Amino acid sequence: MEHSLTLVKSMQFGQEDCFFAFCGYSKTEAHHSFGPAVRDVYVIHIVLAGQGTYSVGNQRYDLQEGQGFVVPPGQSVFYQADGEEPWSYVWMGLGGHLLTRYLQDLGLQSGQLSFELTSLQEFKALVFESLAYEGSGITAELALQRQVYRFLELLSQRLKQTSLITESRRVNPYVQQVLELLSSHLPESLSVQDLAQKLALHPSYLSRLFKDEVGKGIKEYSNDLRLNMAADLLTSSQLSVEEIASKTGFAGTQSFSKAFKKARGQSPLNFRKASSHLGQEL
Repeated sequence: MEHSLTLVKSMQFGQEDCFFAFCGYSKTEAHHSFGPAVRDVYVIHIVLAGQGTYSVGNQRYDLQEGQGFVVPPGQSVFYQADGEEPWSYVWMGLGGHLLTRYLQDLGLQSGQLSFELTSLQEFKALVFESLAYEGSGITAELALQRQVYRFLELLSQRLKQTSLITESRRVNPYVQQVLELLSSHLPESLSVQDLAQKLALHPSYLSRLFKDEVGKGIKEYSNDLRLNMAADLLTSSQLSVEEIASKTGFAGTQSFSKAFKKARGQSPLNFRKASSHLGQEL
């Protein structure tokens, strides 16, 4: 479980170079996790207190207060709070075709998606200031555009020059391909048979490889991926339940709502309403 504040904005005036998508603050409880899930924009997290782990591809990062991590678009990620010292963090979601270049210039790219900072409070203040711009119209949108560039400028000024040492391990190439296929074909809801055919492997053999490597079966992992993405969209977007069901590979709203309620204990709409009030508990 987590207590959070979130602001989501759909830009109306066409900012393609670099734009604000959402931002927020979370204070998590022990072992709270997010994912597996796939984002469609970059999300930069700043750890304010506590510690946790972040996994993307074949890399694992152990992070704590004063550090941060980047969630790249289109990749399945998983992160979890520590059992003894669960973390709290702020984040900002950013899009635009210049973002990749900006982050590469800062040394944040595939293979190095974590970083260390010299100070934290300015990031917290900036995100909380951004949360206040919830109005619609050009004034709020321009204010959030300013916040995006302030965030990136602050990141460039507060990054420590020393790189973090990351724990990484080699993932079975077939398993890695399955992870990539599931992430990139999420709306299609690929079956074990579909995946085995694409990789020219026997379904049973592929299933065994995957479970040995990941710790859960392909169907379970795929279902978790879809439902976690749905939960994320419910709290970080204004898409309808029908649109989210389609985007996450469900045949319709009825099957989506049934699966979501079984996993989360409440309907998608009730989950969205409950999430919108979590910030009142902070």
